[in-house]
Amino acid sequence: MGTLLTTLFLWLLLTWLYRREPRRLRNAVVLSLAVLSTLALGLTVIETAWPDGTLIAALLILAVPFAVLIFGFVLIYNGVLMLKREGRRLSNLLSMIFGLLVLGLPVIAVILVGVNQWWSVALAFILFVASGYIASMFSMLLLYAWFYGLFSIRKEAAAIIVLGSRAINGKVTPLLRSRLDRGIELYRLPQDPAPLMVPSGGQGADEIEPEGESMARYLREQGVADGDIVVEDRAKDTTENLRFSAELIRAQRPEGQLWIVTSDYHNLRAGLASRAMGYSARTFGSKTAAYYRPSAFLREFIAIMRDRWGFFAMMAVPFTAVLLGGLLLIINSMGYYIGS
Repeated sequence: MGTLLTTLFLWLLLTWLYRREPRRLRNAVVLSLAVLSTLALGLTVIETAWPDGTLIAALLILAVPFAVLIFGFVLIYNGVLMLKREGRRLSNLLSMIFGLLVLGLPVIAVILVGVNQWWSVALAFILFVASGYIASMFSMLLLYAWFYGLFSIRKEAAAIIVLGSRAINGKVTPLLRSRLDRGIELYRLPQDPAPLMVPSGGQGADEIEPEGESMARYLREQGVADGDIVVEDRAKDTTENLRFSAELIRAQRPEGQLWIVTSDYHNLRAGLASRAMGYSARTFGSKTAAYYRPSAFLREFIAIMRDRWGFFAMMAVPFTAVLLGGLLLIINSMGYYIGS
């Protein structure tokens, strides 16, 4: 009964917090706790409802290491695909690097424990806790990014900001086209007056014109009224995309929510950024090629941890407590090895 009540409370709390403001990382914590509580409730039901329920629950728990193993190999395979299709850049190596770490760290930990010295066991424990922290934070953000993309809480839009990405010879790439098509889909929703369409992006070193201009041309080709298009052509990153676009929009539409369109993997970070900048906004993700998502979301994970370091430092407190307690226990129990 206690698990059931806890699960219901967590889901109700999440609903309330999400309706108040979906662009907060505290929602990710509550969602993770709600999912874990739901899984615990499910295991309890299995154990009590079937004669072999305990065995089934044990098998499900034992399946976790195999899932981690499969996850590591999938990341490495994705890294190979990224190198073949996107070129040899560090950002394209992320999934391979993480995959190697997923598979390699447990092996290193076992070797360290096998050394059977207090320092080696302590180092293995540090690797275990650090890996647990990173895995927990990554899983939490991945789960919430998926959840955040499912539910749209929106008001009438003043404008739709489409975030730019690299254009080639003035032509939009498939990734950028996907964002623009999603923006057009939202633009065509019934609303009077129609929202402004703001293609946003400056000119990169390898581009012949600002991304905003290339994007605007595509919008016109797809039938968006020229009078509804406001080009932002200075931005170099997401923060500038939002700030420069908002300045142009508020000069014409002082009221109304901003709808921000980006790729699905970038959706959550764009939402967090818009809240940090004080905008009333909702973000929408466009579909990305499946092979591109793992590496792209790993980049987003690193960027969110960098941008919200205070939140993640707070989340590290319980892991730090476990780490310090474990290290004291190891040193006290194996201290006789010191100096031997």
